[in-house]
Amino acid sequence: MALTDAAAEVADRVLDAVDGTQDIGLADYVNTGADAKTALGAVRLIGADVFAPHLLLGRPVHPDDAAVIAHSFAVFPPAGQAATPRQQVVAWRDWATSHLLARTGQPAPAGPDVVPTAVPQTATALLGPGKSWQEWSATAAQLSPLALPGLGGPIAAAMFDGARPLAQGATQAMLRRDFVTAARLIRWIALLSSSGVRQLLDPGLLVERIRLYGGTGSRLSLDLAIAGRLLGMEPA
Repeated sequence: MALTDAAAEVADRVLDAVDGTQDIGLADYVNTGADAKTALGAVRLIGADVFAPHLLLGRPVHPDDAAVIAHSFAVFPPAGQAATPRQQVVAWRDWATSHLLARTGQPAPAGPDVVPTAVPQTATALLGPGKSWQEWSATAAQLSPLALPGLGGPIAAAMFDGARPLAQGATQAMLRRDFVTAARLIRWIALLSSSGVRQLLDPGLLVERIRLYGGTGSRLSLDLAIAGRLLGMEPA
């Protein structure tokens, strides 16, 4: 099975759990599939979003699922120091997953290969005031797996000053019919809105519009479902 197909299957499992229809069952997925290594790679790709049902619905993380997430780091360890912006984005995504994993009591991966070097500085470098709104919003979209309630951290803190570039980026993506990017940015808008931060766009209307006209796709559907849950909307 291709890694992209496996990642879609994991995203579908998370989506069903976020919609409240079933548990994720990561351990069952990895242990019963024909290609356990590819399945673990898919878990790494979905990243922190495997904790979405726990953070959004208060569901406990099954110990076997937490063990699978930890094992995925062992099989696919983070790559080196985060020097380039792209590497910093990946490192922050790994940080989010390992940070949430640690909360479950499962031994989590740690050290300089997981946590970005000079954490506050990398957040400022990625989302600082010197960035154009195009650069800022593009980076925010890449960091959308961090748009989860209760995660916190410097990246989420930087988003609180980003109402305008988030709105500009989401508007541009909608006009271009780039609904994948739009949905990622809407997650941040929804998270900030749910925290009482006034936004320039109505995230609920954006979610509904993409649901109607944005097509399908496991990752896109998951981003919309998470945004909808943050806003208290009914599952699609």
